[in-house]
Amino acid sequence: MARPPKADTVQFRRKLDNPKLQILLSAGQGNISQGFENLLALYHHLHSIGYRTEDPLDTIGFVTNLSESKGSALNR
Repeated sequence: MARPPKADTVQFRRKLDNPKLQILLSAGQGNISQGFENLLALYHHLHSIGYRTEDPLDTIGFVTNLSESKGSALNR
């Protein structure tokens, strides 16, 4: 059984199942450490614009500056 988490943890050792490993690899372009850092930065941004963990994920909206005249797949 794992120890309870503490705020002063130095090493964050966890076994990753394949989906979680693939997410970190993708987020870090093949580097799981960079992927972890990128996901932390992404959550920091989401938190700064008002997202909280108790909110459903579908409440997150993305805004782009692409115009409809460019025929973006996002605007179809």
